[in-house]
Amino acid sequence: MTRKTALIEILFPVELRPIFLQLTQKETAQLLTGGSSKNYERIPQFKAVVDVERNNVFSVVTERYRLVLNSEAIKLGQECFKTVFTEATAEAMQVFNIISPKSRSFCHVDYIHKGISFEPWQDDKWVPFLRVTNSYNRMKPLGFDVGFCRWICKNGLVLGEKSIRFRYVHTKGEVGKTTEFRTTFGELKTLENQFIESLHNLKRFYVPKTVMLPMLLRAFKVRVTDSDLLKAKRLEQLLALRRVQISLTEKYFNDIGPNGYAALNVLTDFASRPEAYISPENMVNQLQKRSGEWMAEFVTQLKRDDFNFDTYLGEYSACAKLLEGSLSTLRF
Repeated sequence: MTRKTALIEILFPVELRPIFLQLTQKETAQLLTGGSSKNYERIPQFKAVVDVERNNVFSVVTERYRLVLNSEAIKLGQECFKTVFTEATAEAMQVFNIISPKSRSFCHVDYIHKGISFEPWQDDKWVPFLRVTNSYNRMKPLGFDVGFCRWICKNGLVLGEKSIRFRYVHTKGEVGKTTEFRTTFGELKTLENQFIESLHNLKRFYVPKTVMLPMLLRAFKVRVTDSDLLKAKRLEQLLALRRVQISLTEKYFNDIGPNGYAALNVLTDFASRPEAYISPENMVNQLQKRSGEWMAEFVTQLKRDDFNFDTYLGEYSACAKLLEGSLSTLRF
């Protein structure tokens, strides 16, 4: 399960440390003959990224590697916040959510503006958020993304195609004061208006419950093959995905109705709490970005006169039938 993380938990000490190779007894004897008493030899040009508290190595990097601490990433996030929300200061900035695994190898920190929200419909509030991403295992580069979250259920998506580009100057190993942020989407208000229009287009379009499994598989790029069904762990994951999808479909289609807005909530709920995966924290950002991609693409497809679900879902309908067939042979 994804776990609640406090900001203080990701502000632990991390250092770049030299790497030493333990010499063999023969190598040590040869060194001693020459008058040396060392048992370890330093490996040049490489260093280790170390969790000081746990004495755990996150990754091995070159000596030129620029280590960005989480505390530093957060400071950059404050500067980015002022750009995105057109604020003179970051005082309106509030931590909304923190995603980090037990290993502490990476983090996503989501910030909202205390005074900004919108309601596409009465009593259905959404809030824009800024996500700051940083990692010590080099799997997730320092980055900043904008997303939207439905307040009532905390379902979120990230607009990956609407990017934030940044450049910073290094000053004695620290991030300089001349960091520059540029957005590809102009002002946030414009992005909000486009998002609201997409939500209305989704709610107007009929989507039957029966297509939600292949829809989810397509949105998250999950393919199912005969060989997958023969692998115990893979099959277990796919069946967990199916059970969650059934539960979420019933929940949102009963509450909202058989339309694209209900489908969006199924996807964003699954993406925000991906318990069907072995490591949920590792999947949230990717799945929320794919939810954003799905919305943009699906709304575009809906405007086509020749749109139909058979063509749109394509191979994922076959994947869904294969998975449903395996479900029918098992008892839970």
